[in-house]
Amino acid sequence: MTRRIRHLLSGLAGLLGIGLLVSVVYGAEVYVQAKSAQLRNGKTSLSQTVATVQFGELLQVVRQEGDWLEVRTAAGAQGWIFANKTTTTKPSRSASSLAKLGQAMRQAEAAPMTASTGARGLDKVSEEYANRSGIPQQYQDAVDRMAVYHISDQEVEEFLREGGLGEYAN
Repeated sequence: MTRRIRHLLSGLAGLLGIGLLVSVVYGAEVYVQAKSAQLRNGKTSLSQTVATVQFGELLQVVRQEGDWLEVRTAAGAQGWIFANKTTTTKPSRSASSLAKLGQAMRQAEAAPMTASTGARGLDKVSEEYANRSGIPQQYQDAVDRMAVYHISDQEVEEFLREGGLGEYAN
């Protein structure tokens, strides 16, 4: 085989490989896994927002460049989203899944209300365990304070922006 033919075949194989990669990304579906996220007109966190998408919303992938996906919503809005705000599996919004897990682990020990409160702080069973184990009250109180502390989406976005984290990383 001549050198020219080998180069030609190598180039065709490369193009075929690139085509396969593009076709894998194009047409893929992803779901929003953040509480909400912005679709932007460019691949930076400073680009203008063209739409806001919500948790669990299905997005059609148009293409991927680095950590950014160009996507289209069911309503037809198209823009860029940071890839870590998406997932390939449909996320569950079941707030009771942690409570159900706790309830299953404790079996008859936990009533539905007890397991549900256990996901938000020390429930009665956990409190009794902490007391039996000698965990000081100040630590138990600290856990309860942390469990009710709320950070808004705006505060998280500001933290990420100021720290150059996530989609704000350079």
